[in-house]
Amino acid sequence: MKVVDFGIPGGRDLLRVKKVPKPTCGDHKIMIQVEAAGLSFYDTLDLDFVGFHCEYKPLSDLGFECSGKVVAVGSYVRDFKVGDEVCVILQGGGGCAEFITVYANHALRIPRKITLSEAAALPVASCLTFYALSMLTNIAPGKTILIHGDAGGMDIIAIQYAKYVLRCEVIAVAGMEEKLLLYKMLGAEVCINYKEQDFYKSVRAETGERGVDIILDASGSAHFQKNLDCLAQGGSLVILGCNSGSRVKIDLSVLMHKDVKVIGGDLRYQFPTDLVSIFSKAAAKIWPLIESEHIKPKIGKTFSFAEATEAFIALEDCSIAGNILLVPP
Repeated sequence: MKVVDFGIPGGRDLLRVKKVPKPTCGDHKIMIQVEAAGLSFYDTLDLDFVGFHCEYKPLSDLGFECSGKVVAVGSYVRDFKVGDEVCVILQGGGGCAEFITVYANHALRIPRKITLSEAAALPVASCLTFYALSMLTNIAPGKTILIHGDAGGMDIIAIQYAKYVLRCEVIAVAGMEEKLLLYKMLGAEVCINYKEQDFYKSVRAETGERGVDIILDASGSAHFQKNLDCLAQGGSLVILGCNSGSRVKIDLSVLMHKDVKVIGGDLRYQFPTDLVSIFSKAAAKIWPLIESEHIKPKIGKTFSFAEATEAFIALEDCSIAGNILLVPP
C-alpha cells in the first residue's frame, strides 16, 4: 500500500509517497481503508518544518486523524463490523496511508449529516476544543473567548463549540479575510484582521476595556505578549502550539497584577487511555450538534497524496480557510 512519508525531518523536499506492506489486523483491532486524512499543526510541529523552533520530541508518522470504512475486524471486537464508517484519532500518527489498523476504542462512528471525507477533520479539532475549553479551563456562559485562526482547523470547531455549547461570546483573530468571513458565518461576533488592525486595541475596545476571559492560540511567540494584555482579570491563555516559535520574553507583572493563567496543552502527550476518553467525551458533546447542523466541519481544500508537499505548504502558511485533507490514490 502507499503512505506519505517524511524521510528525514527538516524540509518539504523530503516528503514522498512510498510503498509499505499492508498492515494486519490483530484480535483487538480494526482495519480501516482510509477515505481521507486530516492535517493539523501537530504534523508540522512533530516534523520540524522549515524554521519551526518548537522543542518537541518527534513522536509519529504523518496524520493524527483520518476517516474511512472498516474492512476487517479482530476476533475480540464487538462494537464494529465490516462496512462501518468511522473516524479515528491517532496518537502516534500514521493516518496518511491507504490502510491503517487501530484498537477499536480509538475509532468512533461518524455523525450523521456529514460525508465520510468531512469526518476526517473532526477528531483532532474536537479533542483539542473539548480539552482546552472543558478540561483545561472552566468557563461559564456569557463569558468572552478569543480564538486565533491559525490552529489548523481546531478554530472552526472551537468557534462553534464556544458559541453553541458554552454559550459564550466569540472574538476571532486571523490574518486572512477569507478566514474572517468564514468565522463570522460560524458565529463569531467580532472578527479582527491582525495584519490590518492592532488586535489588542480592537479587543479592548470591543470589550469596553475589560478584556477576554479565555484565549486559544497555537501561534506561540508571535502574539504572546498581546494575548496577555488582552486577558481580563483572572483570565486564561491556553497555548496549544508554537508555530511561530516557542521562546518569549514576558512582563511577569502582567500575570501578577491581573491574576491570569498561562496553560499549555498537547494531546500527543496524553496517555492512550486518556486520549480515548477525551475523544469519547468530545464526541458526546459535539456529534449531536453536528447532527442538528449547529456545528459543521469546513473543508478548505483536498489534496492527493502526490500533492502532499503543496498541502503542507498551505498548512504552514495558514493560506486556506478550512481544514486540509489528504486523500489516498
